[in-house]
Order: sequence, then structure tokens, then C-alpha cells
Amino acid sequence: MQQDVDRLLQAMYDEFQRPLYLLAVKYGVPGKDADDLVQEAMIAYYEHYPLDMRPDLKRAMLTVIIRNKSIDYYRKYHRERIILDGNEFIENQRMAHGYGQDLMDTIISEELYEDVKEAMSDLSKDLKVTARLHLIEGFSETEVAQKLGISGVACRTRISRARKFLRERLGAKYGF
Repeated sequence: MQQDVDRLLQAMYDEFQRPLYLLAVKYGVPGKDADDLVQEAMIAYYEHYPLDMRPDLKRAMLTVIIRNKSIDYYRKYHRERIILDGNEFIENQRMAHGYGQDLMDTIISEELYEDVKEAMSDLSKDLKVTARLHLIEGFSETEVAQKLGISGVACRTRISRARKFLRERLGAKYGF
């Protein structure tokens, strides 16, 4: 049984190693690190998908995995930050160009960022802090409630009010 798994894994590696390596390099990963990403992609595939999957589906899954790992690599090692409004940070938009967005997509995302930033500035301080922690920084409602020293119900209420405000403020322009 283990020999069959080893054989299938080796066959998959032999077939897809070079194309995945070239894809990682195309996404901007240096050659010395692209090999490591290919290894990680193979392991991720092995952990989550059957080795006897149809070749076209296997290729598609490996392609998605290597793309995501390349993006993660870029975020980890090439993050450039600029300071906005004192203590707020945002990633540089250069990353978007490396992963298929064209200039118009970048302009739209920057415009959306500015609109959200402006709308957030009009929220009350309580709603702004809660919305930033949950909606932007990604903390769970429980974590936000603990950080702010408020009940879970109060946290959910603030998040709901902030979402409603942002939806009303930005909905017409962005179709929320």
C-alpha cells in the first residue's frame, strides 16, 4: 500500500515539478525559493487531495496551490508599507500588478480604499474602532469584544451598525 502511494507521489512530482517551478518563477518567486514552494505545493496537495485524481484536475489544483503559495511568499518577504494617518498602514499596490491586475483594477481598488477610509472617518469612535478591528484587521467578534472590554452583544451591535453605515454610504457607488 505504501509503495503505491510512494509511486503515485513520485510520478506526480516527476510530471509537475518543472511546470510548477516555472509558474512560481513567473509569479516573481526567486529560483532558489521556487523549488521550496514546489515542495510545499506537493505536500499540500498530498495532505488534501487524492493522488489518483484525474491529471487535468490534479494540474488545476497544483496550479492553484502554487499560485497561492507564491502570493503568500510575496506577502511574507516583499511587503512594502507606507504610513498613512500616523499609525495606520497599507500594503503597497505594486503586489497587485505582479498577480494579474491591470492598471484599471489597481485604480479602482485604490479608489475603493480612499472611499472606505473616508466613510470610516465619519463613524463614531466606538464604531470606528470596532469596525477596524473586525472588518479590516480580521479579528473575530469575541476577540474584538475582549480587546475593547465590551460584551459580545455590544460588539455585534457595533459591527452591525458600522456595516449598515458603510453599506448605505458606499452601496450606491459599489453596489453593496
